[in-house]
Order: sequence, then C-alpha cells, then structure tokens
Amino acid sequence: CVRSSVLSNGLLQDALLAQGLSTDEATEMATHWLPALTKKEFVLIEFLPSEELDKRAKLNAVPMPALIHRVFMLFRSTDTEHSCNLPLVRSPALALPREAKKPVIVEWGGMECF
Repeated sequence: CVRSSVLSNGLLQDALLAQGLSTDEATEMATHWLPALTKKEFVLIEFLPSEELDKRAKLNAVPMPALIHRVFMLFRSTDTEHSCNLPLVRSPALALPREAKKPVIVEWGGMECF
C-alpha cells in the first residue's frame, strides 16, 4: 500500500521498468493509469505474474512472435492505509532484448479490484 501521491513522483515508473517495460512503454502505461491510481489517498498495487496472466487470459497471435512480454497490474484505491508485504518494485522476470529483430509482442494493462 502506498500513498497515491508518490506514484507520480517516479515510483510507478520505477515499478513498471522493474517489470521489464522499456522507458517509452512504462511512460505510456503510467500516463494511462495514473489518473485511476490517484483517485484516493492510498492505493494497493500488485503485478500479476506472467504465468498467472497466461492461465487467466491466453494470448494468441498469428504468426506467434519470438517473444511475448505481458505486464498486468491489479490495484485498489482506498482512503485508509493498509499494510502489505509485497514490494511495489521487484526485479523483472524477463529482461527484454530491445534489439530483437524478430516479432515481439509487449502487452500492458490493469484492472481496479473493488
């Protein structure tokens, strides 16, 4: 659980970079989600592991790319502070080779949980 005001001070960007997104991708995702994340004073955020996301929302592409990287954020805005034991910024499960010449899919998204 973090104060929503610190997300716009770089914490969200750092968390998205730690998930393996490029600077441009992290900026796009942060810009999109920041208004929803800062509706209330605090926000609980967790990033769904890729394996879990693949189980819940399969991704099919034709042709299948050489690399698929998915980042999905679950969050809940709240007016009260909650303790949680998950760090917002974690090491990425996958470092993306940005010079890849083969097709690559990068998908990012999120969902507010009530």
